[in-house]
Amino acid sequence: MVRLLIGSALILCSAHWSIAAADLSAFVAAVGFDEDANLDGGMGFGVRWGKSTSLIGGETSLMIARPQRQLQVEEETATAIFYEGRLLVNIPTGTAVQPFVGVGFGMITLTSTDVPTSSDEALGDALGAVADAQTNKALSYGGGARYALGDRLNLRLDLRRYSVFSVKALAERALQDRIADELGTEIPGNLVKDKTVQYSEMSLGVVISF
Repeated sequence: MVRLLIGSALILCSAHWSIAAADLSAFVAAVGFDEDANLDGGMGFGVRWGKSTSLIGGETSLMIARPQRQLQVEEETATAIFYEGRLLVNIPTGTAVQPFVGVGFGMITLTSTDVPTSSDEALGDALGAVADAQTNKALSYGGGARYALGDRLNLRLDLRRYSVFSVKALAERALQDRIADELGTEIPGNLVKDKTVQYSEMSLGVVISF
């Protein structure tokens, strides 16, 4: 009986997936970064592709954002690359507006930035720890809505929240260890804060189905 139920579910999912329209979306976004990650908000742009307009859909998303990062007394521009897969559930309304919710999992890479020169070696090492390239796992969740502009064209609004693991902790741990080595003694207390930071995304794009 269990095998029969599983087999039936797979057949139904396969049939549903086969009739779902594939789609491609391009979008622009306002990306908010957690202040604990030493990043200011910035604009982003990206693409999504998959079968996200079916009742239960999936897609892959790639977005690039350009936040500012404070290093010593200067600001440097970093590049944040968001890449993840998502499971989406669409809510039928029978109208031109189709809400949806979804959850995703992937990676966020922050490229390294140029570190201002410093006569203080310990300070230079600390800045380097914060400025180095980092790749971290991220879980996202959110929702939005599509508005039908035609049979194959939709306007899409997304609101999404990212939980990014170990962005700040890695940099702070390296900073603490390097300063401790420089001083030749263990630093009392722990500089390492919460290992998870929160990013946000609000995006607007166009979806083409084919």
